[in-house]
Amino acid sequence: MATVPRMTAHADVVDDVELLVPEEETVPEHDLHGILVDLLAAGLVARFADAADVAVFSRLAWFPDRDDTRIRLDPDVMVVRGRPPGHRKSYKAWMEDGVAPAVIVEVWSEDDTDGDYRRRLGRALRHGVAEVVIVDPFAVGGVRVEHLRSDGDRYRSVASTSSADRLVIVESLGISFAGGEELRVIEDGRRWPTAAEAFLLARSEAERADRETLRADQETARADRLAALLRAAGVDPEA
Repeated sequence: MATVPRMTAHADVVDDVELLVPEEETVPEHDLHGILVDLLAAGLVARFADAADVAVFSRLAWFPDRDDTRIRLDPDVMVVRGRPPGHRKSYKAWMEDGVAPAVIVEVWSEDDTDGDYRRRLGRALRHGVAEVVIVDPFAVGGVRVEHLRSDGDRYRSVASTSSADRLVIVESLGISFAGGEELRVIEDGRRWPTAAEAFLLARSEAERADRETLRADQETARADRLAALLRAAGVDPEA
């Protein structure tokens, strides 16, 4: 996994389409829902950091239809192939060559119902999403993960797991998921760190870099003092 995501700005183009629903909307979330969305978004941004034609977004409004801007989808995470990474206020298909997300990841909320489930999947299917990964952290028995792929007028379940020992492999993302007591994401045989682990690792590496810089400065200062003493004694330290 790339450790430093490459961030580029998305070129602004004048858009005179009137949006009939807001681009931003605050939705209350369960704490666990937010933690998992942040983990998955950060991991996927890093996963595709070296790709100039893959954009990853989280909590970004997606407007698929220029002619009806009342239609707004809100995937938790979406991976868009064929578009450059960069910041957007919203994802407007008519500003993005009509490209739909290739994969969306939905983290089910505690209050989601079967009706919510069918409605969200139906809208994603109608607007061209080929694959969906569902993470249900509130399932009976622990975290459940399901991988869906479009098949004509419906999504077909490719694989699912509620176990730490059974992996759901999503080849298009290059990662695997396991469920059970906690969500685990595996890339190249290694588990993605949690958000807390990633922060602690980054802080540890920053502190180590600071110590190495301090040690190098101390060695330079000592070398300078030694050179000054040699010069004072009439010895050329460069000789």
